[in-house]
Amino acid sequence: MTVWDLIRAAVRRWPVLLAGAVASLGLVYTTTLDDGVYWSRTQVVFLAPASKAYPNALRTTSEDLIITAGVVAKAVSGPAAVTKYASPDATLVGEGIRDGWSVRLPDTGGQWAPNFAQQVLYVEVVGATAEQVGARQEEIIDQIEHELDRLQRDAGVAPVNDITVTVAPESTVVHQVGGSSMRAAGMAGLLGASATFTLIAVLETRARRRDAAGRAAEAAAEPAPAEPAEPVPAEQVPAEPEPAAAR
Repeated sequence: MTVWDLIRAAVRRWPVLLAGAVASLGLVYTTTLDDGVYWSRTQVVFLAPASKAYPNALRTTSEDLIITAGVVAKAVSGPAAVTKYASPDATLVGEGIRDGWSVRLPDTGGQWAPNFAQQVLYVEVVGATAEQVGARQEEIIDQIEHELDRLQRDAGVAPVNDITVTVAPESTVVHQVGGSSMRAAGMAGLLGASATFTLIAVLETRARRRDAAGRAAEAAAEPAPAEPAEPVPAEQVPAEPEPAAAR
């Protein structure tokens, strides 16, 4: 089917073309109503208890702190499998999530082996409003502190040796994330037009097949014309006997 055939088919099937145009315009309009989402990421740093040997808790790195951070993250997130990202900088928004949260220990390892090198938890929140994101982030941080305290009390750790946490940044920073309305509207219109003309082409192809099948059936139902009799050659015609002469 050529382009001109498709245009003529669209003119013949104008109701389908009109319905597709209306649906495409509605889809384009809905893309302009999206105001994006609000996203926030903060880091919860696990700190070792200060001592004379290590007075600066921020500079103290320990495998025990990393393990504790991982245990707390699992307690907060639940028993579900942890998604493996190609980079620790991957975000929930980049994953396509528009409403949700995550608490994870950053993994800087590659394809074959994980590598947890920081006693830090990434807390991410995505929501429809900045207020919702801020409130949910505070709830998650409170839950992290509660789970850490419960873990240490169950282990019988003396309060003087408690692992503590600090939040960086201290204040909640919420970002609005949104795409380009013009690109979204253009893509929606292109998809709608493609779907409409594809439907017209399919309907036209089916109609042609039905017409061809109908003509073939009519041709098969017509009686075959009688074949004309072949003329007999003259030499094969028997000669008539001559009448007897009168005496």
